[in-house]
Amino acid sequence: MSKKIRTLVGLLVLFSLVLGACAKTAAPAEETAMEEPAAEEAVAVDPMEQLVTDAKSEGVLVSYGLPDDWVNYGELKALLLEKYGIEDQDTDMGSGEIIAALEAEAGAAVADITDLGLNFAKIVEDEGLSQPYMHAYWDELPDYAKDPDGRWSAAYWGAIGFLVNADAVTTVPQTWSDLLNDEYIGKVCMKDPRSSSTANMVVLGAAYGMGGDSSNVQPGLDLFAQLIDKGVLNGVKPSTAAIQKGECPISLFWDFDGLSAKEENPDMNLQVIIPSEGTVAGMYIQFVTAGAPHANAAKLMIELEYSDEGQLAYANGFVHPIRTSVTLPDELLAKFPPESAYASVTFPTDYAALDAAGTAISDGWELIAQ
Repeated sequence: MSKKIRTLVGLLVLFSLVLGACAKTAAPAEETAMEEPAAEEAVAVDPMEQLVTDAKSEGVLVSYGLPDDWVNYGELKALLLEKYGIEDQDTDMGSGEIIAALEAEAGAAVADITDLGLNFAKIVEDEGLSQPYMHAYWDELPDYAKDPDGRWSAAYWGAIGFLVNADAVTTVPQTWSDLLNDEYIGKVCMKDPRSSSTANMVVLGAAYGMGGDSSNVQPGLDLFAQLIDKGVLNGVKPSTAAIQKGECPISLFWDFDGLSAKEENPDMNLQVIIPSEGTVAGMYIQFVTAGAPHANAAKLMIELEYSDEGQLAYANGFVHPIRTSVTLPDELLAKFPPESAYASVTFPTDYAALDAAGTAISDGWELIAQ
């Protein structure tokens, strides 16, 4: 065999070996390509479905300050049970009590979820009382109604006003100044602003009505100092029972408290008044507590609260839903004061300023309540 032929044969053998090697290395690539769809299928899990599954496995939700008669939480909890089989175990507390409980239980959390006035948002942030969670409706909320890091958001708002039993007074008061009339001595009920977020906001509402604001609450404190001196405040906490018994001819609290009482007592001549001198609106915030034992159940409850169904449930409790895209039935809207009545309402959204105002009101009340 000539040298040229031997060389040609050698090249052919070498070429065959190269082709064989390429074929062997190509096989794993084909196998990898065939495995990719399976990997994609594993990733495509609906987060909401997973949340529902995880929440159902926890089976219970522990809440602080979500009683059935507060902004219609009874309906919301019934929906949670009906839709997901999760039962709520609630302990009724005021906002100050809730904060104290969350602080005390920081190392061994008991509650999963709660509901607090916006003025407590700074404490929640500063003390790490919540864990971040952004629900499915997060982008619909105005910036002032949510923490950018997801530590809380507000589902609804109300306005401070008066609930008046028109059969128990000669003249229905329309302003804060009207409350100083002798006719109302011993007839006005409110909670203690040192422990009640609602009462704290009542004093702030009076401050706005009397020319102050969140940086100057003294006009509100001055008004209540006069009311206390005259004996206008009767020391009774406004409640459904106290209103029904006639112990609270005039109650100072949220418009939704008054509207709920009016709905529950159709035979009483109750009127909800938004003070024309000025008052404030306020939001209530929701969050998953830090270290929540049933965190998934809490997240699912929050998803429900902000859904169309949940926002309508809140509105049935006579609060104003935070999501303006949710349409309320005309027959429900007719039960609220007319929109014009809210022209005097200011909407403070700086929660740090509200926190400072709340402290000033609590400290000031110590002096005037002595």
